[in-house]
Amino acid sequence: MENSLDVVILAAGKGTRMRSQRPKVLHPILGIPLLEYVLRAVRPLSPRRVIAVVGHGADEVRKAFAGRDIVFVDQREQLGTGHALRCARGAVGAPRFLVLPGDVPLVPPDALKRLVREHASRGAILSLLTFSPEDPGGYGRVLRDEAGVPRAIVEAADASPEILAVREVNSGIYCMENARELWDALEALSNANAQGEYYLTDLVAALYPRTHALLWDDPADLTGVNTRGDLARAEWLLRKRIVARLQEAGVTVVDPHTAYIGPDVVVGEDTVLHPGVFLYGRTEIAAACEIGPQAYLVDSVVEDGARIWFSVLEGAHVGAGARIGPYAHLRPGARIGRGARIGNFVEVKNAEIGEGVRAGHLAYIGDAEVGAGANIGAGTITCNYDGIRKHRTVIGRGAFIGSNTALVAPVTVGEGAIVGAGSVITEDVPPYALALGRSRQVIKPDWAKKKGGA
Repeated sequence: MENSLDVVILAAGKGTRMRSQRPKVLHPILGIPLLEYVLRAVRPLSPRRVIAVVGHGADEVRKAFAGRDIVFVDQREQLGTGHALRCARGAVGAPRFLVLPGDVPLVPPDALKRLVREHASRGAILSLLTFSPEDPGGYGRVLRDEAGVPRAIVEAADASPEILAVREVNSGIYCMENARELWDALEALSNANAQGEYYLTDLVAALYPRTHALLWDDPADLTGVNTRGDLARAEWLLRKRIVARLQEAGVTVVDPHTAYIGPDVVVGEDTVLHPGVFLYGRTEIAAACEIGPQAYLVDSVVEDGARIWFSVLEGAHVGAGARIGPYAHLRPGARIGRGARIGNFVEVKNAEIGEGVRAGHLAYIGDAEVGAGANIGAGTITCNYDGIRKHRTVIGRGAFIGSNTALVAPVTVGEGAIVGAGSVITEDVPPYALALGRSRQVIKPDWAKKKGGA
């Protein structure tokens, strides 16, 4: 199919029933916009060109997919799906093309491949994917002749009670020939219907009997997203599939109902995902880890045997056997060494934390390098920002930073050095030195009694 097929994705609709200012195709499922799922579904077909017809929120859609190999075509007035395909005519160059809505996130590539194969073998001008959901609802009904050839699609808004009783419905996914007969039929479409729009579905009647319909077995694969409820249902279906795949690969998911795992996430065998895990983006979790309860990870890497619970990781890297949490926050650029311990209310940003480092509680480590075996006391802060620029703090191997210490960057604490609790360190500390940067304590006996007039 390579180089003989174009793909047209209809992504111009406002999605009125979503009740949103955001273009419908940009609404996310597990952190990924609807349109991205459709783009991934067509990729295995190696299309010659992918064309996206955009309208409502066109600039937002273009920006979200900037740099991608997509030809964008404008539908300046949203006059229906038939009109949208008319707008794409000049961009279609392959002898055959697929047409898909931008809101079918679960469509499998195998369904598209089979549709294209059957379309070619039947000599049809137009073929479509159909399915039979339990509740056909507002889907267009597919009417076949006695030989099983589709002769028409009737939109639900225009259907009689007899037609509404038909269970087979249109998915909005087609394979078409780039032929004059098809384009002439498209130009001849009428908008004399309940919506006052040019329906792409009317092409079936116009091109009959050179039509074909493939009834797909699993209705969930072809479910479209038209409402917030549809969005939630599609996400739940995808979540169940992802959890099932991980379970088959040897991952324990304690409560699938509270596991939110994106499609690009990788989890190693014998890892346990506790209730309330949110794993998004390109997160990679190795073998024998424990994640959760209540852990949010996005675009993060976790090596073998690490444990993370009640914590947030964004663009972080956690070494083997490290312990993160509860209530830690690892921000972009945080790299935690093997066996390190990042505990309660510790925030790490753009910092290298060495092997075996202990930062147990109430600390901020930003723009820093902490050597192996160092201890970071409670209340330690690397003061990395002077109001204009960020500066770096370096803490040597085995150094001990006392509680409630402020390290005013740029500053270096040498290997094995000790910083006394409550210090403000503004100058470099030599290796194995003791640094104290605090006021001397003063005691005045009976002062409180005298103040109170006792």
